[in-house]
Parts: sequence; C-alpha cells; structure tokens
Amino acid sequence: MDLHTPHTGGPLMAVELKNNIIIHWRVHGVPLRFNKMLITDLHYISNDIDEIAGGHHVIVFTFFAHLVFHPITFYVYEVAKICQSVVALLSRAPETTVIIKSGNTAGLKNIFQSDWHVLQLNTVMREMFRDIEGVIFLDVWQMTSCHYLHENIHPGPVIIANDVDMLLSYVCPT
Repeated sequence: MDLHTPHTGGPLMAVELKNNIIIHWRVHGVPLRFNKMLITDLHYISNDIDEIAGGHHVIVFTFFAHLVFHPITFYVYEVAKICQSVVALLSRAPETTVIIKSGNTAGLKNIFQSDWHVLQLNTVMREMFRDIEGVIFLDVWQMTSCHYLHENIHPGPVIIANDVDMLLSYVCPT
C-alpha cells in the first residue's frame, strides 16, 4: 500500500487479503545512515515491541549493519532493551513468534566496517536471546559468505529468496 513514505526508511505496509496477511516494515531507530528522514518516523525496536498487544503475530527484526561504527558496549545496551521488550511480549502473548535474522557479510575488511565485527554482534545477539523460549535466531551468515554472488550487505535476489524460504519454514512449517 502506498503510505506516501520514503522507501528507504518507511514505514511501509503490504496487505494480502486472500490469506489475511499484513506486513508492517520500518527501520530501527538511531543510529541510521540515511540522508533524510522525518524524526517522527524514527522508532526504537524495543518501543515498537512494547506497543504490540500480542496474539498470533510474527515479529521479525535484524539489528546489525548500522551499528558497526559503534562500540560493542553500545550494541549490548540496545540489545538488552530489545530483549526486555521481547520477554515482556512473550509473557503477555506466548503464542507470538519472534524471529531474529542474523547479519549478512559485506566482504568489507577495513577499519570502519568489518565482517569480523558483525560476527561479534551476531554472537552477542544469539547469546542474549539463547534461553528465551519462543525466540528463533535465523542464521543466514553462510548464505552471504559462501554464495557465488559477490558479498554485499544488501544481498542479491537469490540470497533474499533463500532467506525468505528459511523464514517461512518457521512461520508456516506445514
């Protein structure tokens, strides 16, 4: 649906009436690396999760690429807030499915961005959510690091199709 918002930051929405599916998408809050974005469109993942009543929802998020420029202590703090919100959501609505998508490799090996740092962020995220029942960690690291396509933080269509297939195997396993 056209919400008259920028495609880079959203929010965006897709509706599929036949199966009663609504998808809401938005970027995470700061830090971001966009040229223009309305301050009213910036939302923290933890705040958005706190606003969900729960039920038969699927929550999917990834929280990596824009954080490679910051120390890991900042990342741990942000993930801890998200973790608290997820625990609260699952306690009020245990039938909610929460899926965390890992970061992608970008083939970058420099002082400003590196796959090594993203791998550390992946490890932190996985460990912080490890013991929470109802959280699925969608590990797609190898899809981007071992694929014949050139490594890119925004992978090509064939990798995205594989990501979506893997995601759907958790959402609709039958």
